[in-house]
Amino acid sequence: MNWPEGHHMAVCLTWDVDGEPAQYVRFPERAANQLSELHQRMYGPNIGLFKVLRLLDKYGVPGTFYMPSYTAQLHPEAAREIVRHGFPIGLHGHLHESLDSLDAEQEEAVLVRSREVMGEFLGYAPTLYRAPSWELNRRTPELLRRHGVLSDSSLMDDEVPYWLETEGGALLEVPIQWILDDAEHWNHSRANRDKAIADPDTVFRLWSAEFDGYYRSGGCYVLTLHPFISGRWAYMAVVERLIRYIRGFPGVWWTTIDEVTDWARRQPDLARRTSPSPTPMDF
Repeated sequence: MNWPEGHHMAVCLTWDVDGEPAQYVRFPERAANQLSELHQRMYGPNIGLFKVLRLLDKYGVPGTFYMPSYTAQLHPEAAREIVRHGFPIGLHGHLHESLDSLDAEQEEAVLVRSREVMGEFLGYAPTLYRAPSWELNRRTPELLRRHGVLSDSSLMDDEVPYWLETEGGALLEVPIQWILDDAEHWNHSRANRDKAIADPDTVFRLWSAEFDGYYRSGGCYVLTLHPFISGRWAYMAVVERLIRYIRGFPGVWWTTIDEVTDWARRQPDLARRTSPSPTPMDF
């Protein structure tokens, strides 16, 4: 992979500032009576985000943020503080809607609304996207391109960026994976009380071992974090420890998803793919 300025690999710290709207869309009839979960998620834009920004400032590393547009409306100071830091904010639905539950008209309406709202905070039309819960449907890539989105970070079939071909043009895919998501290890609530909270040292060993593999292969290491989770002190200590660990390796490009997108547009040999569109007849 021809990373810029002779770098050996890329590292993107990404933060999904979900806030409480995900509860509204998942449990609309119960959300008002589940204040504990709502307030746990409010910790992200109210407290955790600002701790995250101080951590990034401390080490001089950039972050990429994704935020549902209704979260930005509920917590405008959180969105403005990200902008003041000069970090990009990508689209992440309006209420963190699951795309597999929306028809074509509903999905487009959500995209248009979220672009308009987030554009007001950013001062420009957003070009980055991450699907809520990382779940795209077969319409989504073409819809994103048609509305001016340049890159997505929701799919898991590679360790380096590639172009996803659509009828509306090519969409850059910056792959992610469940292993590198803090929610899979530490998200704990009344709904999943039987799920054990992972030991922080175990998570560090997992994340650092995965980084070692990306470093050997020259990949694009994308860590997905949530301020309402990794904004807590014990978990943030793991993120800080990981930053310090990665800083010990030469040739690492600490970057953002928008910078990766700009770089990719100058790479004529970057892989190009299409997504499968299976129908029942295929089986």
